[in-house]
Amino acid sequence: MITLETNPKKQTYAIGIDLGGTYIKSAVVDSKGKILKHYKTEAYSNISPKKVIEQIEKCIAELRKRMKHEISGIGIGAPGIVTHGIIKYPPNFKGWKEVNIKKQFEKKYKLETLVDNDANCAGLAELRFGHGKKYNNFIFLTLGTGIGGAMVLNGEIYRGEQNGAGEFGMTTINFDGPKCLGGNPGAVEAYLGRNYFLENEKEEINKLGKEIDFDDIQKLAKKKNKIALELFKKYGFYLGVGLTNYFNLMDVRTAILGGGISNAYEFFKDECVKTIKKRSIKTINGTFRVLRSKINNDAGVLGAAALILD
Repeated sequence: MITLETNPKKQTYAIGIDLGGTYIKSAVVDSKGKILKHYKTEAYSNISPKKVIEQIEKCIAELRKRMKHEISGIGIGAPGIVTHGIIKYPPNFKGWKEVNIKKQFEKKYKLETLVDNDANCAGLAELRFGHGKKYNNFIFLTLGTGIGGAMVLNGEIYRGEQNGAGEFGMTTINFDGPKCLGGNPGAVEAYLGRNYFLENEKEEINKLGKEIDFDDIQKLAKKKNKIALELFKKYGFYLGVGLTNYFNLMDVRTAILGGGISNAYEFFKDECVKTIKKRSIKTINGTFRVLRSKINNDAGVLGAAALILD
């Protein structure tokens, strides 16, 4: 049983929102970490900020239907940099500049609303309930539409001077490579983000069929399809190059992977580890570990709710 450290005398409840580029996941979570109700819907991040906010409000409305318990607050994990409840320029969100979600929602719902970077929320959940129980220092990566990251140092989330630390997807692995929506040529996200990878490797992917997504590639890899296995091998190589930079810079030995693409962990792990061994400094290349999150599916909503419940 996952438990949150809170006052055991009074059970409290919070809504956790995990705002992704493709989907919005949401849940009602109690102070013991039990998820009472789930709801998932499309994000429509390619349309407008107004549409995304409408979708978040749809989640909140659905979760509050027939909910007997009083909600203490709303926690939101969002991509990009978040400062004082303001979500700033989230990558892969069309037309979004700076939006003060905290102010809007506290006015609308009369509930405390706390907002943090989505990867920080997932990292917080991993720290409280997952591998963080064993490792005090790690990088947590969300592999999905975009590539987010959370840095945990000495058992705490490291946020940086402007709450922008952990933007692993914006680090560079090819100074002259393709741009991601964040504008950085050769960024990790331009190679590992779901849509970027599918576009970059479309020539090989088209050999597998029409409208192929990562789930399809994973299913084919399980059947030992050579093209699918080679695609994941390439994905593991890019991930290994990016993680090597982090390990060498921070002298941290643990990476934990979450997000939808991590479901294919078994197919890209070996190449990732092989690449890190080749490229990392000698004091690191025999002591690091790349792990898959134990709470992957619920990490985002648990961490968002923990912003309130903690």
